[in-house]
Amino acid sequence: MTTTATLDPTPVMLDPGGAAAVPLQIYNNGELVEGYHLEVVGPAKGWASIEPEDVSLYPGASTTATVMFFPPRSAAVPAGELRFGVRVVPTEHPEETVVPEGSVEVLPFMETTAELVPRTSHGRRGAKVRVAVDNRGNQPVTVGLRGSDHADALQFGVRPAVSTVGAGNATFTQLRVEPVRSMWRGQPRTLPYTATVEPRDGTPVTLDGTFVQEPLIPSWLPKLLLALLALAAALVALWFLVLRGAVQSAAQEAVQDEVAVAQEQAEAAEQAAEEAGAAAGGAEQSAQVAGDAAVKADEIVGGTVLPATEIPTSGRLEVDTGAGSTLDDTFVVPEGQTIELTDLVLSNPQGDFGRVRLEMGDQVVLDSALENFRDLDYHFISPIVGAAGDELVMTLECNEVGEPPGQTPPPDECAAAIYFGGQLLTPPAPVP
Repeated sequence: MTTTATLDPTPVMLDPGGAAAVPLQIYNNGELVEGYHLEVVGPAKGWASIEPEDVSLYPGASTTATVMFFPPRSAAVPAGELRFGVRVVPTEHPEETVVPEGSVEVLPFMETTAELVPRTSHGRRGAKVRVAVDNRGNQPVTVGLRGSDHADALQFGVRPAVSTVGAGNATFTQLRVEPVRSMWRGQPRTLPYTATVEPRDGTPVTLDGTFVQEPLIPSWLPKLLLALLALAAALVALWFLVLRGAVQSAAQEAVQDEVAVAQEQAEAAEQAAEEAGAAAGGAEQSAQVAGDAAVKADEIVGGTVLPATEIPTSGRLEVDTGAGSTLDDTFVVPEGQTIELTDLVLSNPQGDFGRVRLEMGDQVVLDSALENFRDLDYHFISPIVGAAGDELVMTLECNEVGEPPGQTPPPDECAAAIYFGGQLLTPPAPVP
C-alpha cells in the first residue's frame, strides 16, 4: 500500500444544531508525488464536510485534513452512536483507495409541542376534546396529560393517561371535560381550564381551553310547552263548539240507513263468493309466478351487506426545506379502505414565509400562506373522503425562513406540519 490514513480516536460528542471536528492523518508511503481526493461516506454524508477535499503529498510526507460535522437540530438525525467513513482516493493509484472508519455520538435533545382541538367546547353534561402531541426531538418521549381549573368547577378524564411518541411523530390523546355541578336553566357558563402535557424529563407544555356549560333545560322548551298547551285548549273548544254536534247528526243518519246498507252488503257478499270460486284456480297460478319472481330478485340483489368497519386513524405530514425550494410529503390510502378526514391541524412553529397546500387526489383541500398562521385547526361536519390508493399530499413552498426569538443558531430551513385525524372504513364482504 502506498497510502495510509487514520482518524483521531478521541470520542466526539455532536450537539444537534452545533458543529464538531475530527482530524484525519494521511501518509504517502510511495515513491512518487501523489494527489488525493477526500470524501465522507455513510449516514452523516448529508451534514458533514472535509477540508481540504484535495491534497498532494511528496513521497514520505504526511498532512492533516479536518472532517467537520454539522448535525441539524431535527428528528431526522436520531440520538446515539453514528458510524462514518472517509474515502481517500489516490489520483495515480485509485485501486489503492483506503477508507478509515470512525464513530461520533449524537446527543439527544427534546422538543415537544402540543395543540388543543378545539380550544372552545360546548355541552350540557360535558364534552370531548383532543390534544395533538408532536415530538420534534431526536428520541422517543413519554408524555402524560392532565387537566385542571382554578375554580374546581370541572373534572377531567384522560385516555390514554400516558403515551409514548416516536421521534418525528405525533399522537392524539382524548380529554373528557365534565362540569362538577349540573345547571338546569339560565344562561350558559364559560369555564376556563388548562390542559398540561408533561414529557418525562422535559419541559411541560401548557394549553389553555374553555368549556361552555349549557343548561339542561333549553330556553326554548318552556315556550314550546306553552304553545302545545294553547293548541290543546283550541282543539277542546273546537270539539265542543263545532265537531260534537256534527258527529251526533252523522250517527243518527247512519242508524237510519243501517238496514239498507246491510242488505246491499249481503247481496254483494253472495256475488263475491261466486266470483271467488272461479278465481281460485287463477290465484294459485299467480302465486307460483310471484314466488319465482321473488327468488330471482333475491339472486340479483345478493345477500345482506353489513356496514363498513370504522377504525379511528391519525397521522402527520411534515416538510423541512430551504428557502427558494418546494418539497412535499405524502400519505397513501391503504388498499381496500376508504378514509374520512374530519380534523386538520396546521403548524408553522418558526413563523416561516411561503405557502402550504394540501390535496386529496384531484381535490384541493386547502391552500394558505405560512405567514397567516402559527397554529390553525379545521373541523369538518362533512368529512373529506379519499378512496383506496388516493394520495393525501402536503406541499411546502419556502420563500423565507422564520427567525424564532431565542433560538441559537437560527434555523436554515422552513419547517411546517399538518396533523390529520378521522376514520378508516373497511367494507365487509356481502353475507349470502
